[in-house]
Amino acid sequence: MARRVERCSAEPADLSEAGIGEGVSEVIVTTRSASGKPNAAPVGVISESNRYFARLYEGSRTLSNVRETSKLAANVTSDAVLFVKSALGNLDEAEFSLFFSSSDSDYGFPVLSEASSWIIFETVFTESSLFQLTPVAVKISRKEVKAVNRGFNAVVEATILATRFGRAKDEGEKEETKKKMRFFAEIVEKCGGRREKEALSVLREKIKNYPSRL
Repeated sequence: MARRVERCSAEPADLSEAGIGEGVSEVIVTTRSASGKPNAAPVGVISESNRYFARLYEGSRTLSNVRETSKLAANVTSDAVLFVKSALGNLDEAEFSLFFSSSDSDYGFPVLSEASSWIIFETVFTESSLFQLTPVAVKISRKEVKAVNRGFNAVVEATILATRFGRAKDEGEKEETKKKMRFFAEIVEKCGGRREKEALSVLREKIKNYPSRL
């Protein structure tokens, strides 16, 4: 069962304190349905001059939930396994915590228990699947100082490719996608730490029914 978390103060003016920098920040977005069922999926949060956006795609559970609640939470994490699991399956309920605000329903809003930080946004549809995001609450659990790990970045890239594999238009596109995935898998094996290599194993297991393995 998801656990309750304390209420948080208003958002900082600059979300870089919470890990959201200029450009596209890859996060795990958590949402819930109107009935309270949580969901998690990797999404890129776009930051331009302290304005924030996210592109959500038709047919996704994330988009369906945002349409029902007009909210999402951006969870900042360097846990490669969480990226893979949330992209290609469902997270366990125990991996969520619930944030309750004074205006929230009895369900609370799901965030990731192990996130380094999270930001809850109110969402407004603009155009062509793009939503403008307004931060309403932030929690920073850890301010991590880490050098860049190519293995982690490669896991994220391979995971994105895996989500697109099933939508490939033809065999040629599938082969090109698999070639790119193998390239990133080699980087994970060479540069990744224990958690990145575990994430690669999870990714391989998730896609074992595809025409060929990584």
